[in-house]
Amino acid sequence: MNTLSQPVVALFSGQGNPVIGMGSDVWDKSVATKNIWDCASDISGMDLRRLCQKGPMNRLVQTTVQQLAVTAINVTLYTLCRERYENMQIVGSCGHSVGEYSALYAAGAISLETLFRTIHFRASTMHEVSTKHKGSMLALKGVNYATLSEMIASSGIELDISCDNTPNQQVIGGAPSALSEFARTLADNGLDPVKLGVSGAWHTRLMADGVQLMRDFLATQEFHPAQHDVLMNVTAQATSDPAQIKENLSLHLTHSVKWTDSMKHFLSGPVETVFLEISNKAYLGQMLNDFAGFDPERVLHCRKVLAI
Repeated sequence: MNTLSQPVVALFSGQGNPVIGMGSDVWDKSVATKNIWDCASDISGMDLRRLCQKGPMNRLVQTTVQQLAVTAINVTLYTLCRERYENMQIVGSCGHSVGEYSALYAAGAISLETLFRTIHFRASTMHEVSTKHKGSMLALKGVNYATLSEMIASSGIELDISCDNTPNQQVIGGAPSALSEFARTLADNGLDPVKLGVSGAWHTRLMADGVQLMRDFLATQEFHPAQHDVLMNVTAQATSDPAQIKENLSLHLTHSVKWTDSMKHFLSGPVETVFLEISNKAYLGQMLNDFAGFDPERVLHCRKVLAI
């Protein structure tokens, strides 16, 4: 049976489907978890506990709130796992989209204060850019990155693949008019897109105005070499160099999330390695089922191992 006594790859979630009450069962579990939520609220100027517990939902879904909430929940659950399993050996980590910052925190690359300062700036920047360059995103199942890239190139329509999630699941983003125009091509290829409930086209060219803003902000923040391999979304490669980490985080706004390549890297490692999903609700572990030969028994969810 897989346990946290084996080598662990930690997977941190990104923005998903927020629910009223999320995080309320874990934020006061210990002194450390209380400090996480206090820090997030102090830096952002928002009562994050109240927003998560009571909403309203139209605030909770906003990227300026949701990125902070997801990050607070991620690092809370990670902290609880660390408190419960002191000898847990993390050999690598990866975070999906905004979850990348949680992975960097877990690797000791940034402090808690730097984590929330950066998330607050990132979310505000993305929101501001998205109000100038309107966009949306579609999720697609049944197509891989190479095939979808060719479909987009052949169409001549200005769209980007935002997330290469699995060999069978992609997310595209762009202007609403471009996505509507591309819908005919998708239908001709038997693909049925699902519109995502997001307020912008994240990880696409529409976010370009934010890249230099992120560079300038990150230049003022203290980063340290990562203490274990953090596979970054932009490259699907690990780097311990703080300057390169900052550049990858800046490019993150416009570049695809290379989740498929990151998971292939970890799956090529020792078979005794287990994947610990750190998220409010399981979904990253389920995506691993799209990879040939993957054993679902290798995935543990943090809530299960914590019995919460």
